[in-house]
Amino acid sequence: MLYVARHGETEWNRKGIISGRSDISLSEVGYKQAEFLAEEVAALKTPITKIIHSPLERARETARIVAEKNQLLMNMDERLIELDYGDYDGTSDKSEGYLKFRTQFAVRYPNGESLMDVYARIVPLLEELEQDSENTYLLVCHNSVIRAIKNYFEPLENEKVFNYRTPNAKLIGFDWKKVASTIKSA
Repeated sequence: MLYVARHGETEWNRKGIISGRSDISLSEVGYKQAEFLAEEVAALKTPITKIIHSPLERARETARIVAEKNQLLMNMDERLIELDYGDYDGTSDKSEGYLKFRTQFAVRYPNGESLMDVYARIVPLLEELEQDSENTYLLVCHNSVIRAIKNYFEPLENEKVFNYRTPNAKLIGFDWKKVASTIKSA
């Protein structure tokens, strides 16, 4: 199994501001969500043995809270950083231009990257982790990264990829066997 969780809430999340690569801190609610996530991880039947997190503070802090509660080591991996929204970072997630680019899998945001770019950097990490059958990982990262991971395990139609949103600090499990069966049937 592989587990992923989006970081806890930030003020920008609450206000509908695109945070992308901006290094935004957790809100008070975000810290509480991270504590709840830590309890959820502690209750798993198959214990997590390693945590890997994005370099951004909101993911690092969420991972730290989970790691401390569960006496786990954590490591950072740059490949888990959020999608670079370029010129839209720090703007409203309701802006027309952002919404237009958001539905384009391969089109890069101006001065940023595309969801395809995220997928291209995430797949090698997932392939590395799949080879390590001795550990059960928790990846603490971001919504766009989790969309790419979900699409790796469960290929989705374009519209479903773009409409998929991960709640803050929600634990999601993926089964490595599902990837093997998806690859064989392709």
